[in-house]
Amino acid sequence: MISEKPKLIYVTAFNSSFIKKDKELLEKYFNVIPYFFNPLPKWKTPFSLINQLLHLILETHSVKCIVCQFAGFHTVLPVLIGKLFNKKVYLILLGAECHNFPKIQHGNFRKKLLKIVTSFSLRNAYKLLPIDFSLAKWENNYDENEPKLQGFLNLASPCNTPFEVIPHGFDDIKFNYNLQNKIKNTFLTISTSVAPPVYFRKGIDLIIKVAPFFPDCTFSILCKNDYLNIKELPRNVTLLDTVPYEKLGEKIAEFEYYLQVSIAEGLPNALCEAMLCGCIPIGSDSFAIPNVIGDTGYIVKKREVEELKSTIISAITHDANKQLAENARKRIQELFPLNYREKRLIEVLME
Repeated sequence: MISEKPKLIYVTAFNSSFIKKDKELLEKYFNVIPYFFNPLPKWKTPFSLINQLLHLILETHSVKCIVCQFAGFHTVLPVLIGKLFNKKVYLILLGAECHNFPKIQHGNFRKKLLKIVTSFSLRNAYKLLPIDFSLAKWENNYDENEPKLQGFLNLASPCNTPFEVIPHGFDDIKFNYNLQNKIKNTFLTISTSVAPPVYFRKGIDLIIKVAPFFPDCTFSILCKNDYLNIKELPRNVTLLDTVPYEKLGEKIAEFEYYLQVSIAEGLPNALCEAMLCGCIPIGSDSFAIPNVIGDTGYIVKKREVEELKSTIISAITHDANKQLAENARKRIQELFPLNYREKRLIEVLME
């Protein structure tokens, strides 16, 4: 006799490829009851909370646990209802709920009310599941204009909730490469948007400023263009239209280098996927980025144009780039295998 899958409520407030992948993963083992909390427009938040409360009251009694992506307004009621019904609530932590960057207007802890609800959720969940240890505790030395102490152990202190790092895994078949097909001196950056605050968080402003120093190189930004005037960009900066996720690996594999000069990240998926595609990584000294790159690429120590410029010079004049590209792919295969996240996440949820 085949036993029925246990039920699980899956709460999200955003749509992205990794949120969809986690849902598909969970559906192998659970009867997933999805709930999408729409945070926009902000004036609708009270009505969204009422709707969420009704949903949770109806469903929570029959589920094994509640899993939430990110933390914020959409996780307060799951945490409270979880305690009321004696159900375990897990928060998957991805970035913004562990950040405080007021100058670029990024992070939950820069706003008073959002800080309160995020801290409450982090302190009262059953378990926290950050995708990288830097989201628990990190010292920002990359951008001196922003607060130094980052991560939920610093920002939501005291936070005594148990946590376990379970990183994302990456598909080394979908993201593959042929070094013979790469176009020399080409740089790629991927961003969901190029409008503030993402424009500054992803370091798009730095890339645009540094590009004119390298007229023989091309800098491509794959994004939804909702901010930049193409006519005002340097000649060697190109905006590429977004491509379906299924074809993303083919596009990434064309480029020789991948730029990830973000101020704040969790575990940057695009960087890992680019490294699987044999792109030589150039990344900022911020959160998970240095650990992802290791000795297979280049680290930009400070958020300064001259620092990025000198790093790019080092990269394009290096003789062993083919070996770096191969090592970058191997590093992601070893650190972030696709099956580890599935195995460990399900073990934790089946406790």
